[in-house]
Amino acid sequence: MKGLFTAVALLFFFSACKESGVQLSKPSTFAKYFNDGNQDQAIDVLETSDRGFLILSHADSSGGSGGINITKTDLSGNVTWEKFIRRSKNLSAGNLRPSNFVPIKDNTGSDQGYVIVGTEQNNYFGARLFVLRIDINGGFKDSISYQTKQFGDASSYRLGQGEYVFGKGVAQSSNSTNDFFVVGQIVKADLVTPPTDSKGNVLDMFFTQINGNTLDTLFTRTYGGGTAVLANRLYLDYGQTSAYWGGTRADPNGLHMRLIKSGFNTQSTTFDLSYPIGDSGYTGADFCAYGYGFAFIGNHTPQNISVAKVGSEGNLLDTLKIVTKNTLPLVGNSICSTSDGGLLLLASSTVDSQGTNTDYYLIKVDANGGRQWVIAHGGKYPDVGARVLQSSDGGYVVLGTTTLANVKTVFLMKTDSQGNLQ
Repeated sequence: MKGLFTAVALLFFFSACKESGVQLSKPSTFAKYFNDGNQDQAIDVLETSDRGFLILSHADSSGGSGGINITKTDLSGNVTWEKFIRRSKNLSAGNLRPSNFVPIKDNTGSDQGYVIVGTEQNNYFGARLFVLRIDINGGFKDSISYQTKQFGDASSYRLGQGEYVFGKGVAQSSNSTNDFFVVGQIVKADLVTPPTDSKGNVLDMFFTQINGNTLDTLFTRTYGGGTAVLANRLYLDYGQTSAYWGGTRADPNGLHMRLIKSGFNTQSTTFDLSYPIGDSGYTGADFCAYGYGFAFIGNHTPQNISVAKVGSEGNLLDTLKIVTKNTLPLVGNSICSTSDGGLLLLASSTVDSQGTNTDYYLIKVDANGGRQWVIAHGGKYPDVGARVLQSSDGGYVVLGTTTLANVKTVFLMKTDSQGNLQ
């Protein structure tokens, strides 16, 4: 099974990480820090069509009205522009916490703007999923927010009633109107507990399609089964007829990695599966497109990173465990597929017994799961990974949050193809 998967992955490869298809020059490297004076948390990063990078982060101000930071850099990590979104015409004052973003592309593949999904939290009405669009220079274009039919107003929220939605992942389709699909997680007024229907079934996943021209809502659906902790990702299949999302499932059988496939505007999901079968205690922190399917990263124990390769129809293809040499925690943060058919894993590695110092930890594995190299980057401060991707020149891009003098700061690093800084 493993050999077949490897052959298929090498014959037809697609990925969230870019591959140019030409001879690559030696990748440039850098390490940069970004902060706007607040407690900034790294969320997501994209390579832009001009080979620069776009960073999405959350600014948590002391006044509780945090917002979105968008930082554009050139290919060397130098800032070309910064934008700060705290509220908009359609988003009332509150904490705007982004989760995921994707480029809006034209028919040549060039970036025309970006769509951001996240959560608008307010002390008076709870939490609503938002979708926000910006232009190619970071200027605000438009936005829309979502709630369930059981959404409570300010008084019901204070009384502990109603349902509230956290935005998680977004994907753009290639149909005539370039529609967006968004997945969210539904919670009760405590913003933690999943809601149930009249039969006691959990319904804690929110899925919607939005017209890419008008932002009109084409459908919304809710699904469930066990308690979900969703990763901030959403993918569409090749035929643009189904969507995939996933993360962690918690139910009486324990914790498992989870993958969901759903058609558009369907009464039920195509499948909702847990991994691995016959064992429990596994979390799914992130997943990426890999071969014809997906690859997950998470943890089994605090010291063991777990990786699972899954086919597009939910069949488990392979699993892998990364075990530390000591008893200190190693937390799986992000994963990306690589141009040689392998995977790059980003983790946060604890380096002291007090747990006050963590490093960025990169693990490269080949198509068979064999470990090729491991390298750590960090100093005497806490470093927590957020995203990893392969750049178009063959190097790797790491996004994370580093705490410097008690101030959370966004960290962007570009390494060579072996994970080194030159």
